[in-house]
Amino acid sequence: SATGKGLRIHTRTEIVGTWSYIKAAAIQIGDDILEVEGSRDPKEQRHWINGEFLGEVKTIGGYKVSYKTHGRNRRYIIFLKDGAKIV
Repeated sequence: SATGKGLRIHTRTEIVGTWSYIKAAAIQIGDDILEVEGSRDPKEQRHWINGEFLGEVKTIGGYKVSYKTHGRNRRYIIFLKDGAKIV
C-alpha cells in the first residue's frame, strides 16, 4: 500500500448519447500526480506527470512505475510495497 503518503484516484467520464466511458484517470501519491487519457489513435500517448505532458514516468510518490503497450491499450503499473500493485 501507499502507507502514509496519501492516495487519491479520480476518473473523468465523457457522455456519448445514452452511455459514457472513462476518458481520463489521475492518481496522486504523495505530491506526485500521474494523469492518463485515452485516444482514438493507439500510437498516440497522452499522459502527464506532475503537469508535464509526456514527461518521463519512472516513479510516483517514490514507487516504481512501468509502462507497457498491449495492442491498442496502454498499461501503467505502480509497484507498491509487499508485492501490491496499482494497474
